[in-house]
Amino acid sequence: MNIKEILNEDEKDCLQELMNIAYGSATAAITEILDAFATLSIPKIEIIKTKELKDYLSKEVCLDSAHFVCMQQINGVIAGENLFVIDKESAYNIALKFGLEEDEITNNELSDIILEITNILSSSTISKLAEDMHVSVSFSPPDVKILDTISKLDNQFIEKYQNVIIISTRLKFEDLDIDGELLILTTDKSIDYIKKIINKILEEL
Repeated sequence: MNIKEILNEDEKDCLQELMNIAYGSATAAITEILDAFATLSIPKIEIIKTKELKDYLSKEVCLDSAHFVCMQQINGVIAGENLFVIDKESAYNIALKFGLEEDEITNNELSDIILEITNILSSSTISKLAEDMHVSVSFSPPDVKILDTISKLDNQFIEKYQNVIIISTRLKFEDLDIDGELLILTTDKSIDYIKKIINKILEEL
């Protein structure tokens, strides 16, 4: 299937609106846990060939310094991966917000916090999207790594699928220097299902 045939503009707009609603749930959850006002930007929808994923991430995420990259597999009709990327300084500031003292903050502590944040973002966004599409999903335990170049990203996703829908958003806090990016990567089979549901929604408008 040609990239342009995967989702037309109306379908992309509809998916963006569904993700806006889903991100609202995630924003509320993060705000409550960290007791700090957080915002998630309007989701950006991109459709690319999976073999182009590393180049895309290299351009969009800018891993020119140490970043925590957390991956969590999504299982079910909507299958794929969540990818949460956050620079080390932002992760450090989140740790302070979690109540850690400066001398308590280690890479292991930061990794645990990023795993927790990824779990919250995954469960809030994808669960809400699945609910709106009347399907069930589950999540594998997330895995986090510290990377300073995209070439070190060992992602089996790239070898399994041909196309990928990338739904990305930026997590920002009003009074903290924290900036992270959440990407949702979906599988070929899920793309077909999402397209079917979106068209059903559009027909009912």
